[in-house]
Amino acid sequence: MSRSDPFFKAIETRRTYYDLTNASSISDADIQGILERAIKFTPSPFNMQSGRLVLALGQSNKKLWSIVKEHYLESIKDNADQVALHSKKIDEYASGHGTVLFFEDQSVLESWYQRMPHFKAWGCFDTWSQNSTGMLQFAIWTALEVEGLGASLQHHSEYAEPINGDILKAFDLPGTYKNTALMPFGIPGPSPLREKTFIPVEERVKVVSS
Repeated sequence: MSRSDPFFKAIETRRTYYDLTNASSISDADIQGILERAIKFTPSPFNMQSGRLVLALGQSNKKLWSIVKEHYLESIKDNADQVALHSKKIDEYASGHGTVLFFEDQSVLESWYQRMPHFKAWGCFDTWSQNSTGMLQFAIWTALEVEGLGASLQHHSEYAEPINGDILKAFDLPGTYKNTALMPFGIPGPSPLREKTFIPVEERVKVVSS
């Protein structure tokens, strides 16, 4: 057994859960502790620390998904099948114990562009910001799984831009916050998981030595 085995075991057992209950296997204080630990130690470019998190619980969680539901269903109102499908999915997210909201503070990115203007034309900090928020999402998702909580990752772009403004207003957040993802979580319900398949790793990993 290698020393990295427990780490990879946690990665391998992480799955996507849509069927969520309002129950939690750990206290809300422990969930907050996971978020604080993850945001502190997840790397960011130049250690710029642009990631921001909001933990929505109880009525705040319901308020969040009512905002999402209102805007998203309006955007697809001409497709009755899609309205029914996504209404059900959003209700599943809202039924969980809570949601982690991920943001990137654009004022931090802009301050770094001012310090390093040669990077602005290339959009370097925007790309690095996306990398950093992805790592933060993965760290929290995996930690929640280890604690017995199921989660899924819902990207903001899936629900249309107006939602970001209403979320900021609803939770009194700075206008410089840009939402990158929503992670509803809770103890999973009884619905079976879809089988996870893999293409051969040999098609995805190449080793070069000279």
